[in-house]
Amino acid sequence: MESKYDDDEEEVKSGEYGDSKGGDEDSEDEEAAVEREFKALLNTPLKGELAVSKDPMAQRIAEGFTINWMNMRDAENGEMMWESGEWGEKMWRKELKARIPADILSCRAVSREINFSSIEKMESFKLEQRIFFQGVCIEEWFFDFGFVIPGSTNSWQQIIEAAEESEMMTAEALSGNITIETSFYDGDFFIAKSLVRVFYV
Repeated sequence: MESKYDDDEEEVKSGEYGDSKGGDEDSEDEEAAVEREFKALLNTPLKGELAVSKDPMAQRIAEGFTINWMNMRDAENGEMMWESGEWGEKMWRKELKARIPADILSCRAVSREINFSSIEKMESFKLEQRIFFQGVCIEEWFFDFGFVIPGSTNSWQQIIEAAEESEMMTAEALSGNITIETSFYDGDFFIAKSLVRVFYV
């Protein structure tokens, strides 16, 4: 972005260009517009967003990336709690819905396994996840996978620990009000974002 002011701008003496009242009014209008925009942002609930990078390489990675399935188990006893179907290109285009058993909220830790395929190579595949509740980001999770061989199918397991029991909300309060925004990266190179709304059943 270009600076509004140049370092070598000549000093303008008072009165040199006549009455400056119009400039003050423009400045006040700009400040009022910025203030209105800021207040609007504060009052706009955030739920995360869907996005695909405009970079051609990132778009190729996104097009060739598929989550074949994902499951979540109780990390203590291995009991299967939930399993998804295949998520392909649709996960970049629309908010997905996950219906997860409410019992999962009683697990002290959850083992999540993601099975994915990638046509393109990635040097340092990683995920950043933000959890939103009614427009407020309440948690952030970061996961690093590493090198992805082109044309490969991979399984990736992560352990997610639950919040303290005293901090947990009920399934009824959370259901439909939780969205998970997942940002996909190759190192610092942004690829795409997906968005999943969670319902506890």
